[in-house]
Amino acid sequence: MRTLHFEISRAHRVRRCFLDCGKQSDKCSCLSLRILHYWGLGAKRLTDGDSRTIIPTRATNLAPLGYGVRHRHYQAIRSIGWSLLQLVIASGLFLSVSHNTVAAMPQSLAVELEHLGLPATAISLYVHRLGNDQPLLTHLADRPRNPASTMKLVTTAAALDLLTPTHTWQTHTYVLGQLQRGTLDGDLLIQGSGDPQLVIEDFWRLIENLRQRGLRHITGDLVLDSSLFDRNAINTKPLDHKRYRAYNTPPDALLVNFRATRLEVFPEGQSLRIYADPPATTLRLENHIKVLPGRCKGRTGGITLTVKHQANGTLAKLGGRYPVTCGPTGFGRVLLTQDAYVYGVFRHLWLASGGTLLGTWRSGVAPTNQRAFASHRSDPLANTVRDINKFSNNVMARNLLLTLAAKSTQGVATPSDGRAAVFAWLTRTGIRMPHLVMDNGSGLSRSARLSARGLGQLLLHASHGPWGPEFISSLPLAGMDGSLRQRFRGLAPRGRIRLKTGRLSGVRAVAGYVTLSDNQTHAVVILINQEKLSNRIGDAAPAAVLRWLLRPR
Repeated sequence: MRTLHFEISRAHRVRRCFLDCGKQSDKCSCLSLRILHYWGLGAKRLTDGDSRTIIPTRATNLAPLGYGVRHRHYQAIRSIGWSLLQLVIASGLFLSVSHNTVAAMPQSLAVELEHLGLPATAISLYVHRLGNDQPLLTHLADRPRNPASTMKLVTTAAALDLLTPTHTWQTHTYVLGQLQRGTLDGDLLIQGSGDPQLVIEDFWRLIENLRQRGLRHITGDLVLDSSLFDRNAINTKPLDHKRYRAYNTPPDALLVNFRATRLEVFPEGQSLRIYADPPATTLRLENHIKVLPGRCKGRTGGITLTVKHQANGTLAKLGGRYPVTCGPTGFGRVLLTQDAYVYGVFRHLWLASGGTLLGTWRSGVAPTNQRAFASHRSDPLANTVRDINKFSNNVMARNLLLTLAAKSTQGVATPSDGRAAVFAWLTRTGIRMPHLVMDNGSGLSRSARLSARGLGQLLLHASHGPWGPEFISSLPLAGMDGSLRQRFRGLAPRGRIRLKTGRLSGVRAVAGYVTLSDNQTHAVVILINQEKLSNRIGDAAPAAVLRWLLRPR
């Protein structure tokens, strides 16, 4: 009993595969079930999804799918099927087949993945040369999978189209009272517009702008306007138990410096000096770390952190043990609540610049009948997209999705409005992603889903769209920068592999563009979902797929 291997995309290859029937060839994939039904052949599908091996069976009873007469016995297949099949192939008559069966995983790649210990059912593949009608390779390409951070490609591609690369965000301030001789007898209001990247340097420039406008002393409160985003509609729960990690930061319309605080640790003899960057007047640190001699076994593994939120800020207690041989180190955490962070950082910078602020903080809404006092304009969206994709910044992606919501509704933004804006864009552009479940737009989710084919279709659309250069250049370069700085080195000359990465427990993913030695570029999507997926397999499997693609042909 011999196995047929076919690739439907080229008639001459199918003829060649028929002549080589029974040989294991990377150049030939498997014949569609529909063709077998058309010729009246019973068949058994050995694997699910897109990679199909068809073997004639002794007695089958498969639905005809409207394609002619069924043959139920193996003897009938032997006596009639093979000669009829050869006649049809030789004549070059081919039916239009489902896109699921155009190409399948080659045997050499399947063997390598099996050798790594990765089941074929755990990986989805989609490889499509730009400009071609059919993909080069598909495997379980229509199976919904968790994409992890490759979901950011959907959010950023939609944003480039809907907002354009030159879009900017403006953070405005308003004086709520009389300003005379440098003293504001009243409150200062800061209004957020959803800027995903209002980093500490930008916040400092805004403060300097206030000083240049003549403001020195504020007798009232700092009023914070985050009303553009509906906080009640935003999921603020962390994905895992590590609630103080920066990747779990929820979005906000007045997001400053990603709400992150870096704790710097400096050994000084038998003690440690610790300070926060940026400093905030609402954060108090207590150092209970014991300095010990001995070998360093991890820069931060021995340090413990306890956080207690109080009415006027946060108390962070650091404990544990720290080998002096570890030297200086640092780590980022989210220690303050949203408003306490903005107020604490503002007050520190304001006092450091010579100003005074007598009040505390509270929420409010900017006046609609008053001009802004001082403002800060962000970098253009193209820069934001680059940083989101290069460094896989979750909260930036979540802010960006809410920005799409605000633009779409012209009102208070919710994640559901952002998702609706993306789905409307997909429909309008003709990108088919029927399995898409976006959740928060960052991929930091257990419910997010898409298929390799759907993401591949988005990559194809983005590559030839007007913002293709901005989108492609936003992806990490293998072995050079971003989340690929240490990965895929030596697989290809520098600059030929541009891939967005995705990583969660049980999930590994890469998606982007790979240029071969013939200067032909391919859209590539690799999605791996497996419970208890090891780092070794999760890193090695995508590399194996890329090696197969990059090998000389």
